[in-house]
Amino acid sequence: MVRTKTAPKENGRDSGVELLKLIGILLIVLNHIIQTLHTPSSYVPYRDYVIDISRATTNIKYVILAMLRYSGVVGNTIFFVSSAWYLLDSNKTNKKKILHMIMDVWFISVITLIAVYTRKHGNLDKKMITQQLFPITYNTNWYVTCYLLFYPMHRFLNMIIKKIEQKSLLKITLVMLFLHTVVNIYEYGHYFTNYLILWVAIYFAIGYIKFYMTGMSDNIRSNIKLVLIGFVCTYGGIILTNYIGLHYKPYSNQLLKWAWNCNPFIIMMVIGLLNLARNMHFKSRVINYLSGLSLLIYLIHENALFRTFYRPKLWHYVYVRFGHSNVILWTFVLTLVVFLYGLIGSIIYKYTVQKLVTKICDWSYPKLAKIYGKIEKAIFKIK
Repeated sequence: MVRTKTAPKENGRDSGVELLKLIGILLIVLNHIIQTLHTPSSYVPYRDYVIDISRATTNIKYVILAMLRYSGVVGNTIFFVSSAWYLLDSNKTNKKKILHMIMDVWFISVITLIAVYTRKHGNLDKKMITQQLFPITYNTNWYVTCYLLFYPMHRFLNMIIKKIEQKSLLKITLVMLFLHTVVNIYEYGHYFTNYLILWVAIYFAIGYIKFYMTGMSDNIRSNIKLVLIGFVCTYGGIILTNYIGLHYKPYSNQLLKWAWNCNPFIIMMVIGLLNLARNMHFKSRVINYLSGLSLLIYLIHENALFRTFYRPKLWHYVYVRFGHSNVILWTFVLTLVVFLYGLIGSIIYKYTVQKLVTKICDWSYPKLAKIYGKIEKAIFKIK
């Protein structure tokens, strides 16, 4: 075990990690497609396409869909763990980055609102209109809202990680992981956990691995074992739950029970994947470019209006025309269709609206910083 808090320097981000993030966004889109198939929308008049994949079944297709439903947790964890690895080297908070992200969220939300409002001739629920106008306040994309809360904290968490003793860091990490992953895997919410607290626990774990376990984190064989253990425990647990549910009624509708972001086996698997990706030293402009669009793809394809009105229409069309005999194949086809929709939309946004967003940020940030500076000075004067 390495007993130093100086991690080896890395020459930029190789495409290995960017490839992992690209896989992550694909997994998230896949999860959202299955989520639409599984969860009926109260805003559309048809539900014939819906499949309840939470129930124990002898239908292998439904079991596979339930297993694929966990892909969202894997994708979310990939993005946070990848970000955490690099944020641990950061000593400051890029406030302009926060402003830019907030404005991207708002512009995409409002543009979608205008398009759907026009398409539906103004026939939109007032609540949905309000949520689209205040997407971060109403948490319409939970990951982005949580990240905006976490990001300003990271430099202070870095101070804790780098200043306390290794033994103390290990204790904090183990206790937080136990309370907010192991305990919560059975029933999410114990000990007042939430995504933000969970991320802090994972951040400490990544910090400990990065600064004290460099031998393990760079060992290919060890990380393959980590991935395999996490994979087998995660998906073996689903199969076991299905088997128990077929014979024990209380577990008959629990196939999605372990699809929490606190699942310790998924976290273990993703940490192993990150370490393997970091050791894939190659450069690809295409992969890096597509990976750089991940946030925009996420915001566009997972907009509340799109997921409420239009993803159900896709499944309804497939069901009416083709039925569910090839539901697994159609799951992947619709994943590709929705991913391309998000990709094309993000490219268009990047070279049009985002240029305006950048100009607004460059103009408004100094003024906002100046206003904050005055407020800060006024507070300091209070005795």
